[in-house]
Amino acid sequence: MEKPVISAENDTSAPDPAGIAAALSDILTSGSFANADRLRNFLEYVVTEAIDGRGNGIRGKTIAQDVYGRNAATDGDPENVVRVDARRLRRRLADYYSSEGKDADVRIYIDSGGYTPRFEFPEDPVLTGGQLNSSNQPIPMVPVTRHRLMIGAVVAFFVVLALIEYFVLHDSEPRLAQKDETRILQRQALLEKSPATLEAANMAEQARGLTFPLFDVTRQKLSLGFFQQAIQIDPGYSGGYAGAAQTLGTLALLSPAGPQKTKLQSQSMEMAKKAIELDPTDPWTQSSASWAEYANLNFDEAVRLSTRAHALAPKDGNILEIYGTISLANGDFQVARDLSNLAISQQSKEDRQANRNILAVAYFFLGNYEDALNTLKIAAELGEPISPVVVSIQVSASHALGDMEQARRYASALQMTWPNVPIDKILLQMFRFPEHANEINRRLEDSGWQSPQGRDQ
Repeated sequence: MEKPVISAENDTSAPDPAGIAAALSDILTSGSFANADRLRNFLEYVVTEAIDGRGNGIRGKTIAQDVYGRNAATDGDPENVVRVDARRLRRRLADYYSSEGKDADVRIYIDSGGYTPRFEFPEDPVLTGGQLNSSNQPIPMVPVTRHRLMIGAVVAFFVVLALIEYFVLHDSEPRLAQKDETRILQRQALLEKSPATLEAANMAEQARGLTFPLFDVTRQKLSLGFFQQAIQIDPGYSGGYAGAAQTLGTLALLSPAGPQKTKLQSQSMEMAKKAIELDPTDPWTQSSASWAEYANLNFDEAVRLSTRAHALAPKDGNILEIYGTISLANGDFQVARDLSNLAISQQSKEDRQANRNILAVAYFFLGNYEDALNTLKIAAELGEPISPVVVSIQVSASHALGDMEQARRYASALQMTWPNVPIDKILLQMFRFPEHANEINRRLEDSGWQSPQGRDQ
C-alpha cells in the first residue's frame, strides 16, 4: 500500500529537526537578517525542505517557483535570481556567524555549487562524531536507520514494563495508577502489535504536546519533524499522519497566499486522508482531519468532523482546543465559550492548554470585555500559552472598554515581542467572516500597532 510522501523517498539521513529549527529561528530574527525578507524566505524554504527530508530535491527551478513565484515560461531565466540571492545568502550567513551567531550550537550553510543546506554541530560530539574528515569538514550526522529505531522501541518496551510494575506494586498512589491505567493498556496493545508501532506512538504523543501554541512556527516545524519520523518508524500507524496533517494545516494557515501555502494545504489534506484510511474511528484522526479542512477554508466540513471527534473523545483537551478554535473561526462564539469552559473544568493544574485563550476570544466577541481580560490574566498566571492573538485580544478588549492607555501598552508589547508577525493578515486568514478579523484589526491600529508591511512602506 503506497503511503503519502512528505520526505524524500530514499532519504534516511534527514536531520533531527529540534536544534535546526531553533537555529533557523535565531537566524531569521537576527539583526544580520533584518530587512532581508527575500533571503529569509530563501533560507527558510531550503532548510524546511531539508528538515522534511527533501534536501536532495532542492533545485534552482523549484526555489524560483516556490519562493519567488517565477517560472521559465513567463520570467525568462528565473534561476539567475536564485543564483544571485544564494551568493548574497552565503555572505549574510558568514557575517552572522562571525558576530551574533558565533556561539551557535547548530550552524547552517549553503555551500557553493548547490542550494541544499549543510548543518554543523560544533559543540555536539555525539551528532558530529567529534572529529573532522580528510576534507576538514564535520563528519555527517548518523542516519536514522531501522536498527536505531528498533533500539528505541526496545527501550520503550522496558519503560512500559517499568510503568506497569510501578503502578501494580505502589498502592500508595492508587489515584495516579487509575489515571494511567488506560494509557498502560494502550501501550501494551501497541507493543503486542509491534515494538515499532509503540515507538511511533510514543514519538507522535510527544510531538502532539509541542503543537500548541499554534502561532509558534518553530514549534510547528519541530513537531512536524517528529511526526514524519513516526511515519518512517511505522507507516501503518495513523497518529503520525494525523499529527502531520495538523501541523501542516497550521503552517498553511500562517503562510501568506502563494504556492507555498497551496502546497501546505494540499499536504495537510493528503496526510488527513491517510490517517482516516488507517483508523477512521480514532478521535485524533477525525480532529486532525477537521483542522486540515479548516486550513483549506472548508469551514462546514471542519465543524462536522470536529463535532464527531468531540463525540468520540469528550474529555480530550487537545480535541476540545481544535473544536473550540474552529468554532471561533466559524463565528460560533457561544459554542466556543461552552467548549472552553468544559475543557477548563476537566484539565489538571499541570495542563498548559490554550482553552482559556479560546474562552477569552469568545468573551470578546460576545461583548464580555472584562471577562476576556480577566480570563487572560488567569491564563498568564498559570503559565498557559501566550501568542500574538492573545495580546491582540488584550489590546482590543481594553480598547472596547475605553482604557486607551492600557490598550496602547498592550499594542506596544505586541509590536516589540512579535515585530515581524503580520497579525492582521493572520487574523484575516483565521476567521471565516472578514468583519470578525477587522474588528480586532481596527482596534489594534487605533491603539498604535502597525503591520510589518505598513512599517516597511
